[in-house]
Amino acid sequence: MRRWGYRHVITPLVESMEVLDLGLGVDQRRRLFKFTDQRGDVVAMVGERTVPVARLAAGKLRGAPLPMRLCYSGPVVSTDEGRFQHRRETYQVGAELIGASGPVADAEVIALAARCMEATGIRRYQIDVGHAEFFHGIMDAVRLPDDVKAAVRAALAARDFVALESLLEGTPLKSAEHELLLRFPALRGGPEILDAAGGLVRNKRSEAAVAELARVRELLVTQGIGEVVVLDLGAIRDFDYYTGVIFEGYGPDLGQPIAQGGRYDGLLAKFGRPAPATGFVIQLDLVSEVLASSQLPRIDAAIAWSGTGLNTALRLGSTLRLFGMRAIVDTEARGAPDAKSWWRAVGAANLVYCRGSADVTWSTAGQRARNLPPEQVAARLAGGIA
Repeated sequence: MRRWGYRHVITPLVESMEVLDLGLGVDQRRRLFKFTDQRGDVVAMVGERTVPVARLAAGKLRGAPLPMRLCYSGPVVSTDEGRFQHRRETYQVGAELIGASGPVADAEVIALAARCMEATGIRRYQIDVGHAEFFHGIMDAVRLPDDVKAAVRAALAARDFVALESLLEGTPLKSAEHELLLRFPALRGGPEILDAAGGLVRNKRSEAAVAELARVRELLVTQGIGEVVVLDLGAIRDFDYYTGVIFEGYGPDLGQPIAQGGRYDGLLAKFGRPAPATGFVIQLDLVSEVLASSQLPRIDAAIAWSGTGLNTALRLGSTLRLFGMRAIVDTEARGAPDAKSWWRAVGAANLVYCRGSADVTWSTAGQRARNLPPEQVAARLAGGIA
């Protein structure tokens, strides 16, 4: 995030409910842990950090020129046990681009989210990109009570199409409108769905969303991530403040999104500084689960030693780390058989066994070399020969 020009800021874990009331909807406020402070004021532990960042940008950073690029990290909590993979707490890192509107800014944030997912070590991922205005345009065009519209939104956000159809059966919608609400969530795929979407809707709000989404995709292709982008016009986010392009990033074999974000142009005005904005968060707890389930070794070299080999092992470990490798040095002397057992237990790709200053054995799957000088072992490992 810093390489992209984002400045790190710190936001609080506990916020006043007066602040959170401005940015969150009823359902989001319901999921907060609330308590009173010594003055009797109601405060809450934050369930997301976009609202605190918006307050910061409109308050202490009010004099900073726009556009403003901010990034942050910290825990968030929720009373809903199922929200964070059966936990009440997760750890997030996020970035917000404040004061920039349009497809170029949206594409920057999506591309940054993709590169951040890569930086965590995830190599196979997918970014689903949608637009909140496409859904809002459809809902404006159908005549439904507000409570029914809220229920439709909740069913779509949960991808509960059985509940959606049941809701629509009890409404006076025309057959064409009924069919539209059931069909548009299936608009998911490549650029061809944009033409299909344009043929389904006849309102300017949804049509403008389709055009903007097409431009964002073009920019993402230019930035080299077009292959991982899937357009999803049926995407509905569970936060009320989203107003434009929205997206979610998925890792391999994980049903929950690792990255989530989108445009929220109306939020900062609630804090007295009207400005367009877009951003995202990455759930580091989910990243950890993805990496832990992969079959790739997480340790490049396990360095064991015996006799006078401790100093050699320590120097070799430091050298490998300077090359960017993950190396661990055993904390106790071991014989060769015990060293091999320890190597297998830690799951390292390579075993280096130091008996003295110039007596080093290097082992990996199918290969072994004895009596190598430490410098040669380091060169082989760092050069990718192992």
